[in-house]
Amino acid sequence: MSKLSKRHFWKWFQRNNTTYLDLHNSSKKEAAYWINELNTHLRAYGRFYSFVLSVSNQHTGTLTISVDGKPHYFKKADTLVALAPDIPAWTIISLEAPMSVDPEMEMLLADAGIGLDELYFSFAGNADEYNSIIVYHTLCNDDTYDLFYRIAHAVVYNLLGERSFGVDIADIDVANLSEADGAELWKLEELPSRIITRQSLFVVTETGMLKLISGEGKG
Repeated sequence: MSKLSKRHFWKWFQRNNTTYLDLHNSSKKEAAYWINELNTHLRAYGRFYSFVLSVSNQHTGTLTISVDGKPHYFKKADTLVALAPDIPAWTIISLEAPMSVDPEMEMLLADAGIGLDELYFSFAGNADEYNSIIVYHTLCNDDTYDLFYRIAHAVVYNLLGERSFGVDIADIDVANLSEADGAELWKLEELPSRIITRQSLFVVTETGMLKLISGEGKG
């Protein structure tokens, strides 16, 4: 799509922005219509686009353009948001920011009957695969694997935010805590700071590979 066509989306949103600021005063049918309109107009510029719309009672709103954590689309989201005009009362951002527990995560944790502080993780793989992680819980087993995988995915996405999730996490697996087998463990809530710490322990070699320059973690 050309820059002009992308600007067309923002012109459409600018014309209708007050409707979205008043969305919480609309009927369910009307709100659903306008949400569908926004989704249709946005996805006309790429089916990989999605959005998060947040409107406050103070008549301000935030529109986040998302690509569901797919890093090969990050530049497209950044470019689209860079073309957005200044619209009074609106904050427009590219990619979902880090956040704490959201309703989806609360529901997943409630379904499993666990608390966020009961989840642990370790880094997995070789030194050049340091951004693969395993998330552990005592209730994870073959029967609950899918549920705990969804929990791990949602929690990691929320803790890191969309950009770090797409760039810093290569793979996620889940396992029972008994399978940690001496691995260096941390609370899953510590993941953002641990990624920063661990990244500082790697250098890029002349061949473009990551090399671990020192160890870290809890025994």
